[in-house]
Amino acid sequence: MGDGGGEAAAAAAAAAAANGGEGNGASTAALHVIVLGSGGGPLESNVTALLVRSVESGWRRGSIVALDAGVHLGAIANILKETQPAGLGESEELSLPHTLTSGPFAGLSVPYRNPNANASHIHQNLIDTYLITHPHLDHISAFVINTAGLTGGRPKRLAGLPSTIAAFKTHIFNNVIWPNLSDENNGAGLVTYMRLVEGGSPAFGEGEGKGYLEISDGLSVKIWGVSHGHCIERHTHRGSGSSVRHGSFDASSFGMGAVGMGMSLLSPRTNGPHHSSSSSLGVFMQQQQSQQAREQQSPSQTGPGVPRPGSVSGPGTASESVCVYDSSAYFLRHVTTGREIIVFGDVEPDSISLSPRNKLVWAEAAPKIVSGKLAAIFIECSFDDSQSVDRLFGHLSPRFIAEEMRSLAAEVGAEREAIRLKERERLSSTASGYGSGSEKKRKRQGSDVGALLTRRKTGQGASSTTGRTYGGVTSNPVPGPPGLHHAESEDSPVSPKTVKPNGSVAAHRPEGTESPHLATPTAELSLHDVEMMTPLGFRGGPGPLEDGVESELPLPLQGLKIVIIHVKDKLNEGPAAGDVILEQLRAHEAEDMLGCEYILSSVGQDLYL
Repeated sequence: MGDGGGEAAAAAAAAAAANGGEGNGASTAALHVIVLGSGGGPLESNVTALLVRSVESGWRRGSIVALDAGVHLGAIANILKETQPAGLGESEELSLPHTLTSGPFAGLSVPYRNPNANASHIHQNLIDTYLITHPHLDHISAFVINTAGLTGGRPKRLAGLPSTIAAFKTHIFNNVIWPNLSDENNGAGLVTYMRLVEGGSPAFGEGEGKGYLEISDGLSVKIWGVSHGHCIERHTHRGSGSSVRHGSFDASSFGMGAVGMGMSLLSPRTNGPHHSSSSSLGVFMQQQQSQQAREQQSPSQTGPGVPRPGSVSGPGTASESVCVYDSSAYFLRHVTTGREIIVFGDVEPDSISLSPRNKLVWAEAAPKIVSGKLAAIFIECSFDDSQSVDRLFGHLSPRFIAEEMRSLAAEVGAEREAIRLKERERLSSTASGYGSGSEKKRKRQGSDVGALLTRRKTGQGASSTTGRTYGGVTSNPVPGPPGLHHAESEDSPVSPKTVKPNGSVAAHRPEGTESPHLATPTAELSLHDVEMMTPLGFRGGPGPLEDGVESELPLPLQGLKIVIIHVKDKLNEGPAAGDVILEQLRAHEAEDMLGCEYILSSVGQDLYL
């Protein structure tokens, strides 16, 4: 059904060069990304969807991985209508099957003259796996509809965090919103669920690929949870909680009422003071269990105006429940070369999140940037900088992307500093022998390296609450995570945490001004206040080495491509929203000088990386 790797890869490389393909050059590209949907609404014809494949794998059966599918089959058909030659099958030169020579599907052999039929061929035979960042409709709607219409010869794999799978089971494939097409709960069996382990499973991979799960020919994946605001029902704050990885639990799961098919998709927690001690968690669990027992003893009292199960606060009380929404970021790795990209779902900035988790992604990404393995980051930018903080709704704008890039740059600086300390230790050990003086120096330097790596692994490195110096440049402190923010809510896309907003972030609202359901902890801050909390960009330039010798350091994000997705169109006669966002991002980069390149994605665009 599909083509082999050699001829297809060569044709694709030629097409990429002709089309101005992005990346490290088509001849050396390892990954190929096709943009099916670059927007974030409100037009339903352009919402988030990407296709990713290994270039060396060609267009073999199952070689393409879909990442989100707000649009899908229709978008593929539209691209083919614009790129496949007219008159297919009507002459010897255009006989079928025909290998396309232009467009994002260059190198693919299509068996039909009709673009819709060829789109169906791609969907049924070349795409087996769908990686879903989170279960919002603009990221899943086409997958749901397309799967029912085109069954193919084997089930489609739907992969994501356990919370995402739970949402599909409870709210989509439930025989109410849509037939149960899954292979669970007596479904039709057209979809099989794949629950991914956050942070990667230690059972898979070796070396640099440890924790990565191979999901198609030549591609492996690792997933991290990120924060995307919270349910705004009855709440006066927006923020997020976090999910923890192995061996942890979420106290909110005790005493929660069932929603839908036996699980709670909204896990409410109190918005009161947080205590991280185990005794406090025990007290909280007892309170939750006591609350449930009281409700079971008085079932007639449940109803309008009565707290729902799991909520420890009633109507009109000062403390309201907080429900946090999970999204995710995928690391996609080319198995042979180790080349990687990161693709974010919807995400909010760490500086205004009640549970900042982007820093975990940046800590994972930093060594890959230093080694030159990370080629691009696909990240959303829903609004331009004119959007007020309390109207971001769990999304990013250019000033916050710049802020996140500065955090990433600081992590890169920390990684380079750790490598430099190791090299100093090695040189010192070689040159000085094992005298008592040099032994003390080696131990001290080894301790420095260990402490630095420990701080980075625990999220205290470049994003610690104290300023740090990397490569001779000091980064300003950024708000650390407020208290204990890593308890798991495995089966819910709403990841609730009992957290207290960081004191440096929260501010007082002026008297007489209220914004119910929309305000965030930083909604009360001015832009200047927010910018003052962000870290200084780690800049290139001379960095001190031993004995005052300086070495020219590269810009921290030199060569890294930042591809902007999920732009929300304003549908007015002014400048296009994406153009405004790109201009603002480039202005921030001109000021920060981090070395990254911003690219605005568009439908039908393909990037060779």
